[in-house]
Amino acid sequence: MIYEKRADEFIFQFKITLKSDIEKIWKYVSDTERINRILKEPPFQYTNIPDSRGGSTTHGFQKNTGFTFKFIERYPEWVVGKYFQIVREHSVGPFHRFMQRVELKDVDGKIEVTNTIRILMRWKILNPITFIRLKLDVLPRFKKYYENIDLEPDRKYYVGVTDLKKEVNVEVLDSYLRKFQLISENKYLSNKIANFILMSQDLDLLKIRPYRISKEWNLNKKEVLEFFLRGTKEGFFDMNWDILCPSCRGAKSTSHSLSTMKMQAHCSSCNIDYTAEFDKSVELTFTPNPSIREVFGGVFCSSSPSNTPHQKAQIRVQKNSKEEFTFFLNEGIYKIYSFHKKGTLTLKVHSLGEVENSIFYDGEKNDEMHLKPSLNETKFVFSNNDSNEEILIKLERADWLEDIVTASEVTSFQEFRELFSTDVLRPGVEIAIKNLSILFTDLKGSTEFYNKRGDAFAYKAVSSHFEILIRNIQKFDGAIVKTIGDAIMAIFLLPINAVLYSIQVQKEIADLNKNEYGGEKLVVLKIGIHAGSVLAVNQNDKLDYFGKTVNLAARVEGKCIGGDIVITKSLFENEAIKDLINSNNYQIEMFESNMKGFEGSSELVRIIL
Repeated sequence: MIYEKRADEFIFQFKITLKSDIEKIWKYVSDTERINRILKEPPFQYTNIPDSRGGSTTHGFQKNTGFTFKFIERYPEWVVGKYFQIVREHSVGPFHRFMQRVELKDVDGKIEVTNTIRILMRWKILNPITFIRLKLDVLPRFKKYYENIDLEPDRKYYVGVTDLKKEVNVEVLDSYLRKFQLISENKYLSNKIANFILMSQDLDLLKIRPYRISKEWNLNKKEVLEFFLRGTKEGFFDMNWDILCPSCRGAKSTSHSLSTMKMQAHCSSCNIDYTAEFDKSVELTFTPNPSIREVFGGVFCSSSPSNTPHQKAQIRVQKNSKEEFTFFLNEGIYKIYSFHKKGTLTLKVHSLGEVENSIFYDGEKNDEMHLKPSLNETKFVFSNNDSNEEILIKLERADWLEDIVTASEVTSFQEFRELFSTDVLRPGVEIAIKNLSILFTDLKGSTEFYNKRGDAFAYKAVSSHFEILIRNIQKFDGAIVKTIGDAIMAIFLLPINAVLYSIQVQKEIADLNKNEYGGEKLVVLKIGIHAGSVLAVNQNDKLDYFGKTVNLAARVEGKCIGGDIVITKSLFENEAIKDLINSNNYQIEMFESNMKGFEGSSELVRIIL
């Protein structure tokens, strides 16, 4: 909503034209949390009071320049790439109302940014001081920050734009590098992370996302994650297990180990309860240990659109009113919903969808639309038919956050399981993982092998086979959960990686037989794979997995004849696996078999190399 201007308001405004693309400009001008830190604003304290209709009301408190400010922070409004607006209605302090609105507009191929601050004073005696501070201090700092957006940072490891050009203390840098030699032989990576920790703002270090910075620096993401895991083991970093809210995606519950993590969480701002999901809502981040660098937290703005990048628009609609805006819809799934309404409109945008120039939402019912990606901006009309209250309506992309390390991913990472084998769930706690690939192996005729060849000979052969299994597991982003006699149980996030691992292992087993045993097939390996939902549990102080998927994978391995790979039909339907088999002309055999403990017959596919 647009507030009418009042004659007794202070209105401060400046415009600046920037050459950077609109995506980059939006990223930084909408990051009010970062801006307030740079402006040296004191942190805020926020309390969320549940709203009986849904969502919550945000109450804020701040001590600033000797005054106490208490206010209600209205729901912020924005359309990504176009504008955002923050409004605070004050009950205590010099202001009646504070409002900031930032608008972006394309003018002849450049982006014109207009920043408007409007202050309605309560204490008019402070008018001259307010005017001087805003005009001569706050606005120039805003302008300087905006100007920096067009400047290429001096060093590529900046994650954020800052006008604070810290000089690197060479002695401190050398100290970091000596420490990091303990965890990595990659001097380039060690130097990047050391400079990143020395030079970055606190905001960038509170929740370090290894995959995000590896993308920024164009580095191998697994190597970067491994660096932080090893660094944590050495005491240089602290782990944060964050349970993310399914709505705002904020971390509403944090613990420093899986064993202390609570499975249930509450988001006070969205006013919803939710459960931890290993493969979706439990994220691993890192923070420098105080022995490396003290990092100051605090909240400097609760309304920053950068806190919820998946939410593309958030609009307050007054009672008996409508609000309109335009936005480009790219391919993907979007949802339009309101905490204050029951209905959700799902937009599935794909090449086979219909052409729609206008989207209407009033929250009265659930509906779904299939749309083509928009060549031109799509018009959105948000309507509030309520005659009593305003409502908040959101447009968000439904896909989950990118560049995050989920709990299911890191716990299927062999390096993690080796370094943090005791960092497991509390006994009795079960967490569902919706999709995980389970692999079982076993040696064919291993008992007979020991009897015929003798213990020493057989032990060496079996050890060589285990070496092959272990040596290849990290290459394919898998992890060995446990060994069971001459067998292993392993996990993979991606089914294709489980199959690639199996092929590599079978090839190396064949080479072992050829090179060590004159071509005689002494070591014969069976591999079975299935994927599906599992339960993660604490089993003997180790992270283990149970459920029908695990049981079926074990039964599938039992259908191997040796030297082959057997997968379930559902895995065979995976496009990546099909392409792999077809491109390499692997021979396949499709068959059905009864599985102990499972009703009916199961469709299986044998891959013959």
